[in-house]
Amino acid sequence: MKLQLVVLLILCVLSSAFGAILGVDYGQQFTKSVLLAPGISFEIVLTDEGKRKDFSGISLRGSSPELAELERVYGSQIGSLCTRFPQSCITGIKPLLGKSINDQVTLDYLSNHFGVKLLPDDSRSNGIKFDLGFVNQSYQFVPEEIMAMNLNEIKQRALGDLDANPHAQSIVEDITVSVSPFATHETKQSYLDAIKLANFSNPLGLVDEGTAVALNYLSNRKFDKSDFSNQKIYNLVYDAGAGSTTATLFSYNVSFTGKVTLEIESIGYDESFGGQLLTQSIYNILYEKFLQQFNIKDADDVLPPKVASRLQETAERAKIILSVNADFQVSLENFYDDKDFKTVVTREEFEDINSDLMSRSTSPILTALRDCPSGPKSVKDLQSVILNGGSTRVPFIQKHLSQLLGDDKISKTVNADESCALGTTLEGLKLKTQLENQKEIKLIERSFHNYETSIDNMDSQTIVFKSGDVADNSTKVPLADMSDKRDELSVNLYEDGHLIKSYEFKDLQKKIEKFTCSKNSDDIKEISGVFTLDHNKMFDLTDLYIECKSSDKQSGGFFKKLLSKDGEDSQATEDEEAKETDSPKNETSSNSTITKSNTKSKQPKPLRIPLVKPAYPHVKPLSRTTKDRLFSKLAYLNAKDEERIILDHVRNILEGQCYELRSHIEDNEEAILKEISENELEAYQQFVRDTIEWLDFDSDNASLEELREKIRELNQNKKKLDSFIEMNQTDLSLDGFKKLYEEGSKIVMQIQSHMLEFGSEVSEIRQKYEGEGFAFDKENDRIKLQLLSKGDENKMMALDKNLASYREDLTEIGDLTGKEKKFNKLSKFQLYEKYDALAQKIVQMLADVKSIEESHKARVGLFNAKFEKLLARKKQKEYREKLKEEKKANTKKDEEEQEEADFIEDDDIEEVNSQTTQQQSSESSTEGEKSTESPVHDEL
Repeated sequence: MKLQLVVLLILCVLSSAFGAILGVDYGQQFTKSVLLAPGISFEIVLTDEGKRKDFSGISLRGSSPELAELERVYGSQIGSLCTRFPQSCITGIKPLLGKSINDQVTLDYLSNHFGVKLLPDDSRSNGIKFDLGFVNQSYQFVPEEIMAMNLNEIKQRALGDLDANPHAQSIVEDITVSVSPFATHETKQSYLDAIKLANFSNPLGLVDEGTAVALNYLSNRKFDKSDFSNQKIYNLVYDAGAGSTTATLFSYNVSFTGKVTLEIESIGYDESFGGQLLTQSIYNILYEKFLQQFNIKDADDVLPPKVASRLQETAERAKIILSVNADFQVSLENFYDDKDFKTVVTREEFEDINSDLMSRSTSPILTALRDCPSGPKSVKDLQSVILNGGSTRVPFIQKHLSQLLGDDKISKTVNADESCALGTTLEGLKLKTQLENQKEIKLIERSFHNYETSIDNMDSQTIVFKSGDVADNSTKVPLADMSDKRDELSVNLYEDGHLIKSYEFKDLQKKIEKFTCSKNSDDIKEISGVFTLDHNKMFDLTDLYIECKSSDKQSGGFFKKLLSKDGEDSQATEDEEAKETDSPKNETSSNSTITKSNTKSKQPKPLRIPLVKPAYPHVKPLSRTTKDRLFSKLAYLNAKDEERIILDHVRNILEGQCYELRSHIEDNEEAILKEISENELEAYQQFVRDTIEWLDFDSDNASLEELREKIRELNQNKKKLDSFIEMNQTDLSLDGFKKLYEEGSKIVMQIQSHMLEFGSEVSEIRQKYEGEGFAFDKENDRIKLQLLSKGDENKMMALDKNLASYREDLTEIGDLTGKEKKFNKLSKFQLYEKYDALAQKIVQMLADVKSIEESHKARVGLFNAKFEKLLARKKQKEYREKLKEEKKANTKKDEEEQEEADFIEDDDIEEVNSQTTQQQSSESSTEGEKSTESPVHDEL
């Protein structure tokens, strides 16, 4: 099935205008990305160092706080920058997306990200901004910008992969990003804002991490007919990452026809238990050992950010080593107060300090089993538990999982690092193509939050979508009747009782004044809202209607009934309304439902009330104006990065040429000193030293033009030094010049000879053309234009220009060889300049001659090819004329033969007529004789 599925996916992509799909698992510590395009089947987007996963972070530094230029370094390229400049390093921002400055998760972030400074974003209701210490406040960044920078850098790497693939276009606009299954509405909105800022024009959607792993797991499974049972098989994804741990209970069933259905049943999670918490526990061990070793009594704020970052880096390394070894040797030179810090951390210490946390490692599994919609499940009901995430490699986590589940239940059939990214890309393909196929896995996704609404700031809330409801759905809810002539309406949206947004509708009476119900005075006007839980599991009000309701139906909306009734009556009314307003799948079907119900009662079509901009009580999404401003800001930084790449490239060229020239001087010092003094040579050497020093200390703010000017100066000096070297190898005597003059004169004769040959050959072609009656000049003009478009005609013009200059230099050399006294007055360097100038032009002329020969050959070829075509056309025309004459002659011959035939036929007719007359006369005579004899017989 895996092979068939992959083939299907590639075919789907090919049908989608050769567009690439990028799937990103944006982790708290590491990010993995997968590219899907024609010729690229689910391939990991490698880092510049060839790694399959990249560090989730960025370093933003300037040479000074006043400097307006930023240097951005991404992912694994950061290296030691985070320990050297912790205040300029932003990492692990995943838990900050959608959070405010006052949330507990923000305080936890600051406690283990040393040197980082956060500010409240007053424009977004106490959102978060990173302050890097720059005077320019535009270089304060919100978390969405940081994520956008990371995503855009991944996009650039993906474009590089596409450039190397001949089957795909270099376009990456479709993206799917994984998100924690417990992510809030504000968090998901931050993800979507970041994707837009990253310059992706077509975000396909967000995919829960557990769902992505389940999709990848099933896509790798091969089902045969024995699996076609049409029964639910339960499995669980246990995902222990850097920042959180989740358990996703899912079921799949394979129908009798082989159709696979994946259904997400329930989840359990711990938002703060993960690899980072374990690293922090080792940090605490090291910190205590540090205090003891350095005999420090007061432990408050003792470590500066650089030292604390260095210790945390060591703790992370120790956690990884302790997953394999029993202990880890720590050795940090000049760690504190110019003293080394050396100690040992054992696995036993690591496990002891985390013993109280072990229940947190398995509690998400128990929660997911308990909350299954079809009833609580046990471990025995599971076919397997699929491990995902780097923290599942920690030995004592594996130990506790084995104790709870048993070794036979634990499955390691997926890649714990890449499974989520692969499944995210697979879901992106489905969202992109929107195709239903027998071989495709059908996904039933659920929401794991309660979504409620209320009106007019009422304390009571009505659940619109409860936890466990299927996502990507819409429903219509009656909100309020207009019997009280209300002119305003406030609609509030909640997630688990937490207010998300509010819509304030005003001047309702003016908007509905032309809307009237039927003449039945008992009919009332009612406002209904269409609420949607989209495929990203984001809750919103998508439509508002005013419609007529008959008074025999207990109208007034949920909220009026909740105030007027209680207990069972209230619940019964709600159930009745729910049946009457059973949710349509989408807006279109919602409209049709409304129209259908009112057609029966002959009521007017519902009137749509335009939606207003919502108000956000907590962290606001980025407004369109803010997005445009931030997008321009990031585009500016991208352009500066491109300039910096070019600058670095030119700087590297300059540096390489400096060292090359220094070596060149050292290797040829003896030859150079034959022509110049030691002081002059020292000046050249000093020039190289000064340039290298300038590069090392003064070129940080140099412009591109300054660097190129340095390269030009370097090349000029190298050219002079090369001339000194070549002077020793060149015969600059009078005889040497005479020999050069002779060789140069031969070149002129050769060119003239070639031109005569070319002219003679063209003249023969002219005669051949004219001999057949073809227009040579006409075809010559056409061929000239054809050659001009290829640049061949320009070669002839260049030859004429170069030949004139060449003859001038050759004449000057000829005059110089005839005047020995003048020759002897010239210095060696002057003689070399003249000699070299002519020698260079001889080389140029030889190249021009070769080029002209090729051009002439092409010209002759075009003439001959055209001649053959014209000749074939002429022969064809002559052949048609011949056929025409033959046909004309045959026609005339046929006419003559026809006339002759007609004449013969007339003679034959006359003869036949004569014979017929005679025969008739004979027959008449015979009959007369017979009639005479008849009476005789009668008489007898």
